[in-house]
Amino acid sequence: MIDPITAFVTAQAAIKGVQAAIKMGKDIHAIGGEMMKFFEAKDIVQKAAAQPKSSFAKSDTAQAFEIVMQAKMLNDAERELNNYFVMSGNADLWQQLLVERNNIIQQRKVQEILDVKKAKAKKEEWEDFLTWLIAGALIILLLSLCFWWLTLLME
Repeated sequence: MIDPITAFVTAQAAIKGVQAAIKMGKDIHAIGGEMMKFFEAKDIVQKAAAQPKSSFAKSDTAQAFEIVMQAKMLNDAERELNNYFVMSGNADLWQQLLVERNNIIQQRKVQEILDVKKAKAKKEEWEDFLTWLIAGALIILLLSLCFWWLTLLME
């Protein structure tokens, strides 16, 4: 996994590549690879922006400003891509891209929720197992002590 700073630089480079290809008159298929790089990098930056920060190098305000500015630049670049698709007569392709991206995001979020629930259930199973194990050990110890005490009384 690449870090958010590298991802942001990658997204900027991908947008420059798309812009250069558009200026050269290339079609949608020619910019597909650069667009994939852009969206992958944008997703990494957005996920990093959603994570809580624990850096001593920057103030909270500086971190917030940097995140907001990067998000704005990437959103502006995505808007430019949208405009290019619309102007080139491929608005339907852009809409399909957005629908598919939203479906993938929704499936990923559902899977993350299921994974968290599964991990929680597994943890609870282990806790229950350990509780029963300790309770069983205590019962055996108590019975052993009672048996030992009874043997002492019978002697």
